[in-house]
Amino acid sequence: MMEKERKDMIINFGAFGYSVAKMNSILGEDVSQEMADPNSQFSQLYEQGRDLADYAIDTKLFEMARGGDIKALDKLDLRKMLRGRKKNV
Repeated sequence: MMEKERKDMIINFGAFGYSVAKMNSILGEDVSQEMADPNSQFSQLYEQGRDLADYAIDTKLFEMARGGDIKALDKLDLRKMLRGRKKNV
């Protein structure tokens, strides 16, 4: 597998919220140690995928809310509340 293709797959794994077991099955290797190390490239790419998915969902909900969709606004507010309003430093 090409390096870029592997990186894209790992980012997608994070976006899809795949478990370690599912990633092991797809890749045909054990990635549990890499996932356990927050400084590993694998773990960082996975987190990037999670963040990108959150961003895409929040962006869509925000657009829908701006258009007057009250349910979208409620969902966006709930997502904010669940993840907490941490200040960026």
